[in-house]
Amino acid sequence: MTGQQAPDRRAVRLHPAPPKDFDPFTATEKDLKRHGLPLRPDPQTQPGLAALWERRAVRYRSFDHLEPRPDSATAAKGAATAGVLGPSPTESCGYSLVSHSAPFTILSVTWTVPNLRFSSSPLGLNHFRTFVGLGFLDVHVEMTVDSMENVTSQLWARNVGDINLPVEPGDVLSGALCLDPKPPGTAHYFLANETRSQTMNFKVDTGFPPAVTIDAGVTRGDFSQPVDPLAHFGVVYFDEIITFTTDGSRSLTSGDAITMVDEHGSTLARPVRLNEYAFKVVCAAA
Repeated sequence: MTGQQAPDRRAVRLHPAPPKDFDPFTATEKDLKRHGLPLRPDPQTQPGLAALWERRAVRYRSFDHLEPRPDSATAAKGAATAGVLGPSPTESCGYSLVSHSAPFTILSVTWTVPNLRFSSSPLGLNHFRTFVGLGFLDVHVEMTVDSMENVTSQLWARNVGDINLPVEPGDVLSGALCLDPKPPGTAHYFLANETRSQTMNFKVDTGFPPAVTIDAGVTRGDFSQPVDPLAHFGVVYFDEIITFTTDGSRSLTSGDAITMVDEHGSTLARPVRLNEYAFKVVCAAA
């Protein structure tokens, strides 16, 4: 196991990637720990967690496991706004859920990466991101589009930085964020590009308190310019949303639906609940 220090001195723990033919169902506990993979929960005492483990193990067994090379120099960007007050309707659109009785420990979700079309801006650039959050943990795809319709995309995680898991418009991503409610607040990141059949994982001792919120959706603007014009993005889907607290499972779409509005109160994007485990975010622009 290796580690590197983020700017706030929290170590990102990196494990060697499993080989191509790695089988989590036959692997020993020692093998799973060596590669930073979660141990298989007991299906008798933790049936929900065991089912989630099995689902992800089956899906990603044949994926290429990439060696994570996070860019620690970018770990702190956005930290002033991410996860502090929750999504703001002037910047974000999606769902947010608060737990008053027990902290969240796991958020697992699959989402799509949209293509973007430029929306007129004096800066000549639109900033856009898709995000999933568990307490102060935040994973998002940072995107830009310019007046020539050139689109960039980069996966990023708070306290980790830019992540070398390739991503581009049209890809389907999935991720599981896990946070231990006990100090030092160890976070486990399991991320995959479903379209490219690639996955990676790592963990961080964050020092974060127990997570009382989860959220997912889209955000406009640069962190330093949160009211940047919203790029035209069509529809972004969030599905297979599974979340657990220390007291059982919860549904993100039972929480608050956040509609994005401009400074005049006009709707820019709205969330549409599809079922207990899925929703979509729809751009209001034609």
